[in-house]
Amino acid sequence: MEGFTAIFTILYAFWPLVITFGFSGLFNRGEPFLGRLRIAANRVFWGWVVWAAFLGYLLIKGQSPFSLLPEPLNSFLFWGLGAVSGGFAIGFWLHHWRQHRISLADAQTLEDLLALSPERFEMLIAKLFEAYGHQATVMGGNGDHGVDVLVLTNEGEKWIVQCKRYSGSVGEPVVRDLYGTMLHEAAQKAYLITTGGLTRQAVDWAAGKPIVLYDGDGLVRLIRRTQSAKAKKLIK
Repeated sequence: MEGFTAIFTILYAFWPLVITFGFSGLFNRGEPFLGRLRIAANRVFWGWVVWAAFLGYLLIKGQSPFSLLPEPLNSFLFWGLGAVSGGFAIGFWLHHWRQHRISLADAQTLEDLLALSPERFEMLIAKLFEAYGHQATVMGGNGDHGVDVLVLTNEGEKWIVQCKRYSGSVGEPVVRDLYGTMLHEAAQKAYLITTGGLTRQAVDWAAGKPIVLYDGDGLVRLIRRTQSAKAKKLIK
């Protein structure tokens, strides 16, 4: 144990390296500035946590830590770094949580749906399928051939969902492509869900095929029915 104490005493002295390691994330030009700031804050904070653990171990052992900076400047900078980086990191985590938190109650009208970002709209559709006991995964940018949500039903079937959050109309070519994707993915059913409209040609072409189409008005009605059904279950 004395060996650990000696090692931690030396390591703690080099805590300023946390700043160098963490802020290197600010120079990643492939990310927007806020993304770089988030990465840097997370790196600095978690690095600080590691060095704080070293310090805590030394204090428990009654060992005075060695520092390269004079006291109380060293302690002031160390705890200040933890407070600032922790504040930024927690702030970014809360923002991310709020951005990704969504429920069916957020979509009472067509205007509510149109106000959602494409990402949040896909998350809302996943929540809709989950309300019926299915497992739904938002594919995001990883989806092949336009699959936005992958659904595994409680009966063991595989469904694919394509989400279109815009005010225009979806035509027959989009439905044809979705049908081809359904066959390619070996799915039993495909859903095309849009906040816009559906052309007559699209509806006619999907007739008789395992493709379910929802326009904006139909989606709002489905969400309201789903909420009503859940409320009735809670009352019972």
